[in-house]
Amino acid sequence: MLTADIKKRILAAQRNEITEHIIYHRLALAMRDKEKAAVLEKISRDELAHHDFWRELTAQYVEPDRWKAFFFTWVSRVFGLTFGLKLMELGEDSA
Repeated sequence: MLTADIKKRILAAQRNEITEHIIYHRLALAMRDKEKAAVLEKISRDELAHHDFWRELTAQYVEPDRWKAFFFTWVSRVFGLTFGLKLMELGEDSA
């Protein structure tokens, strides 16, 4: 049985995973280099698997953070993939 606090934290992690799945998938679709696109798509699938794991525990559907998905996709396309991903990693460190 999950306590309310633990469930809240898991739901936040679940939301983060589905959001990152969307970010990596969008970046993969925009990538011209097929090898980089394949790597990003693999990461996207991994993030979705993480989300699905958390969903099994919570038995709840969570909406992705669409603003975050838009922001990091836009930053990565405007300032470069490396910059966007590094910026996204900074947020993961604080999580």
